[in-house]
Amino acid sequence: MLRASTSRLPLLARGFAQAAAAAPAAEHAAPATRPRTLGYLVERSTQGNLPVYSEYRNARSNRLTVVRKVSGDVGALRNDIAQYLADGHIDPLRAPPKVYIRPTSGHVEIKGHWVEEIKEWLAMRGF
Repeated sequence: MLRASTSRLPLLARGFAQAAAAAPAAEHAAPATRPRTLGYLVERSTQGNLPVYSEYRNARSNRLTVVRKVSGDVGALRNDIAQYLADGHIDPLRAPPKVYIRPTSGHVEIKGHWVEEIKEWLAMRGF
């Protein structure tokens, strides 16, 4: 019994050493693949999805699209999303949706259901 447990220790130590050696390489590779010229960064979730969600408020009568996990210049992201939605807005009788920053959390909120459009736009920009 003692012999089996001592033979597993080098494998565990080797596994930790390999993981520790691989971690710095992954850290250096991530910034090279993401655009840093925009001034903001939208990080993906642990599953690899973009953090764009829909929320319902006021007894489900008010629908919002929320962009979370934003770091950097959140105001620049808000302006870029507002410009994108204004450029693609085709109804001349309605104003484009309002885009604002939630002051307590720093999330960007868009009035209406724009989840798929925002996810496609973020993917187009390399996030």
